[in-house]
Amino acid sequence: MSRIKKISHVLVALLLASAAGGLVWHYVRINAPSVRVVVAAEKLPVGTVLGTNNVTLKDYPASVVPKDAETSIQNVAGKTVVSGTVFPGEVIRTGHIAADTGSLKAVLGSLAPGREAVDLPAETSTGMRGITAGDRVNVFTEITTGKDTSMVECVAREAVVIRVPPAAGKDNSLAAPASKGAYVIAVTPEEARKVAEGIVRGKKFSITLLPAGGVR
Repeated sequence: MSRIKKISHVLVALLLASAAGGLVWHYVRINAPSVRVVVAAEKLPVGTVLGTNNVTLKDYPASVVPKDAETSIQNVAGKTVVSGTVFPGEVIRTGHIAADTGSLKAVLGSLAPGREAVDLPAETSTGMRGITAGDRVNVFTEITTGKDTSMVECVAREAVVIRVPPAAGKDNSLAAPASKGAYVIAVTPEEARKVAEGIVRGKKFSITLLPAGGVR
């Protein structure tokens, strides 16, 4: 019986110590200054136009919150992710989003500085899925090489996708009514000229998605 009594004393001591530790932790937690910041509720690829369903608010200790952390969902709603993919739970920072909300110019300057944005015909590669802003593609069209002869040529290599049709990408990619179901890509000035010539001549275009990191 004495052995059982000793064991019970030890158990009681452990429970009291645990309770005391819990009280200390709770006291420190409720007294430590915290800041409510905006965090990603899901994976947000480059080009995502933020909606209230993409982000949430979470309390973080003030000591670990970045100085440029966003603290208002209303302040980020409608803006575009331009700095890189933001992962679930990651704090949304000022540098993650475009200052001019949803601006194609801002995304172009972030993803493909020095290039030109061009619209491909609406019927280009219809049915393709999984392409999002920031992906790289090769663009092909038919060119005339002689009388009654033609060939398929790559008119833009490693073009950067700036906007995708609603059916091609995710719901929150840079698809807008203004795109009329067309891909918008960033290309060099020379490639832009070739694409424009093909469009004027009524040629059809197709695109192929390149692996991450481009062609090696």
